[in-house]
Amino acid sequence: MKKILTTPIKAEDLQDIRVGDVIYLTGTLVTCRDVCHRRLIELKRPIPYDLNGKAIFHAGPIVRKNGDKWEMVSVGPTTSMRMESFERELLSRPA
Repeated sequence: MKKILTTPIKAEDLQDIRVGDVIYLTGTLVTCRDVCHRRLIELKRPIPYDLNGKAIFHAGPIVRKNGDKWEMVSVGPTTSMRMESFERELLSRPA
């Protein structure tokens, strides 16, 4: 099945998704990899974004400063298993 999801995502949007489905995602998503998860949880740093309904892409982005804004140069996925031990607490904390 092909499905298009737009953030913020609601729980009911995910109910009929199955392994092997093709999902297209639009809207705001946050990149966060293992070092970021560890800093947020172990060092008790505040989460700078409201993650409610957002998608977290486990990835290592490369960005560069372009004037007063940041520009995405490239982004590559990373193994999500390294983040599993942090996810429950991360997603339950307020921004």
